[in-house]
Amino acid sequence: MKIFTKSSLWVSMAIAAFGSASAEIPSGYYDSCEGKTGQALLTALYQKITNHTNVGYDGLWDVYKVSDVRADGTLWDIYTTKAWSTNFTKCGNYKVIGDCVNREHSMPKSVWGGGKSAQYSDAFHLYPTDGKVNGQRSNYPYGECANGTRLANNGSVQALGRLGSCTFSGYSGTVFEPDDQYKGDLARSYFYMAACYNNLIGSWTQGEMGNMMGGNNYPVFKTWAVNLLLKWARQDQVSQKEIDRNEAVYSFQKNRNPFIDHPELVEYIWGDKVGQAWYAGASAEQSDILQPVQNVTLDMGIAAVNLEKTYQLTVKTKGVEGNVYLSVYDSDRALSLNTTSISAAQANAGYSLTIKCKASKAGTVMGTLSISADDMEREVDVTCTVVDGLPVYDAQNVSSDEFTVRWVNLGDAANYTLNVCQGSQSLAGYPKSVKAADESYTVTGLEPLTAYTFQLSSTTISSEVKSVTTADLVPSIDVLFDGNLHFDAAPGVNSDVAELLLDIENVSEDITVTVKAPFQVSTDKSSWSTSVVLSPDEDRVYLRLGATSEGEYETSIILTAGNYTADDAEATASVVDPNSTFFFEDWEEVNAPTTTVNCYSNTTFRGTACEWAVNNGGFGTASQDKSFNGSVTMRMGKDTNSSLSMNEDKAGGLGTVAFQAALWPNDGSAVIAVEYSMDGGQTWETAENVTLSTSTATGYSVSIDRAGSGRVRFRQLSGSRWLIDDISITNYTELSAVNELDYHSWDAYSCEGQLVIESRDGASTVSVYGVDGITWVNARQFAAGRHQLDLPAGLYIVVADDFSRRVLVK
Repeated sequence: MKIFTKSSLWVSMAIAAFGSASAEIPSGYYDSCEGKTGQALLTALYQKITNHTNVGYDGLWDVYKVSDVRADGTLWDIYTTKAWSTNFTKCGNYKVIGDCVNREHSMPKSVWGGGKSAQYSDAFHLYPTDGKVNGQRSNYPYGECANGTRLANNGSVQALGRLGSCTFSGYSGTVFEPDDQYKGDLARSYFYMAACYNNLIGSWTQGEMGNMMGGNNYPVFKTWAVNLLLKWARQDQVSQKEIDRNEAVYSFQKNRNPFIDHPELVEYIWGDKVGQAWYAGASAEQSDILQPVQNVTLDMGIAAVNLEKTYQLTVKTKGVEGNVYLSVYDSDRALSLNTTSISAAQANAGYSLTIKCKASKAGTVMGTLSISADDMEREVDVTCTVVDGLPVYDAQNVSSDEFTVRWVNLGDAANYTLNVCQGSQSLAGYPKSVKAADESYTVTGLEPLTAYTFQLSSTTISSEVKSVTTADLVPSIDVLFDGNLHFDAAPGVNSDVAELLLDIENVSEDITVTVKAPFQVSTDKSSWSTSVVLSPDEDRVYLRLGATSEGEYETSIILTAGNYTADDAEATASVVDPNSTFFFEDWEEVNAPTTTVNCYSNTTFRGTACEWAVNNGGFGTASQDKSFNGSVTMRMGKDTNSSLSMNEDKAGGLGTVAFQAALWPNDGSAVIAVEYSMDGGQTWETAENVTLSTSTATGYSVSIDRAGSGRVRFRQLSGSRWLIDDISITNYTELSAVNELDYHSWDAYSCEGQLVIESRDGASTVSVYGVDGITWVNARQFAAGRHQLDLPAGLYIVVADDFSRRVLVK
């Protein structure tokens, strides 16, 4: 799979270019996919969309500002009702829903084993979502869970989606059920992943998400998952939000989601039309019954005996010429329609049909709606639950401290009476009067894992008594650190140590922290391994890169407590020799340079040291083009838009950039910005502006001194033609340093049964308190160094300045 990268210049271009709400599929875009079906069609889609621009994980924030913004300018969150402002808080830390925005892998990265490959930052399956709900979802697959747990509201902000045991046929494990309005969006994201990464997806079977995957490249998903995704795609059809998002992501990634452009593709690959050849034009020309869709059940909800219940649905056709005939049948003759015939014009425009249910006895009415249009037939199942008494649904939106009561207003009274009991006792404030026309009421202030009953009544009729048990508190464990967790080290030397604080909520079991070698974790800075176990009272762990050979390394930081797993945090490392200059570019190994990259090209090519992207530059054949060392020199710029940038990262950090440069003879002076990027070319910082004033080859050097993997760009700001050669980049020199956190001036931890206080600068005033209120150390200033305190085993709070740590002395 070929993945290209691009700079943040595209952000402003995309924002300027993307403004239309209509979808304009490029002419002929899917021509290579036509005439195929099933696996062959999926393979053709893979070949069409797999080559795309990787915007990078950090670049997703720029994409979201275009792809996931409502008309009023607020950010769209598929996991809560919050309309985030454009200056939303990025996660970090969060306590409740509505705190911050995360980048949600709708297909969890644990399924492919993690790592920052192309799918790690593909915007078609990464959505901006609330951090707290994202944490609840964890890495569980999507599914349906009738009695799942929804997180508690935070003021007016409501969580969308719930976690629980799957009630969809074929799977019974833990799943996260998204809100109905986004189920089709997410199904089409999964179908996109099956196409775009079809060469890889057969091996994606790890973690909880592995329970959804088939371990093959067709049909990709297990049978239950295919059935679920088809159901969601059929019931929640493509919305204007998806169309807009498809166009926006296309402006960045240069590929499209075919299942948004042509929703019918899912039927030809996984659904009812497998075996039939797909043609893009044919789907637009053929007459069809668009709504209601095939293979769905219309659930009318609940009704009272002998009282009429109505249900509205849209009947919509395409290209129909004659009248459309409608009928409904059930054995009890309880179902009826407001009409049995509509005109072709009404059907093609979309007609609002009313289904009525009036039954003489309690039970489930099951019927069939039939639609006849020209030579087409469609049958859809219809159900309605009929009850004696006032119709009340089972409790909905159940969380640890609330649930919602919903009912059908019979019009018999202005107010109903709601009673909520724990055991035989009514809760404080109940019974209470609720407006019948509201048809819902949220009961709040409840205890977790507690059984309650509720009943709704008027002066003439009552509902049955309903039972509900509130959910358990939702566990969460989050790793707190600032910025990029990146280590640089020399070969054979342990890196510096990073302290990771953990935000732990509602966890009563031991926590296992696991990393991938050569990374190591510890609780006391003396015993190091790839896994440690913490008690729920411990709130931190130490991380380092163990001594190893040169190379690039990465790991997920996996935290597990019982059935709960968190794996969002990651660390990276570069191990390089501090005495070597890894990077030297003299162009001498470019294959046929003057024909491969002729003068003033806009292209990419492989040089001696790395791949380069050149804009308005190339290799000439004049004598001046060979006036530097060797026989090849890069000539740049007939105007001021020329640039030369590394198209891949250099490991070991960026130390000093040195290069030879000169003006083209008789051309005026030029100013060149020497820039660097530490995020894969998404954003660039200027290290120094260099003025070229002579046509004689002259050496220049610019200091960058940045740890981590990075790249360099030479961008012309003014002047005309210039030459550049012999580019060298040294490594970052402080190779043992890890990104420092603000609270690293002191530390406290347990080692060999003692409380250890580490002071790096001797400036912090430290106090130690027991959880029983005893003060063991009162405002003492420790000299720089390591200090051991003999204290009884137990939990202590160590406070220095305005920061505190919990330490469990074992």
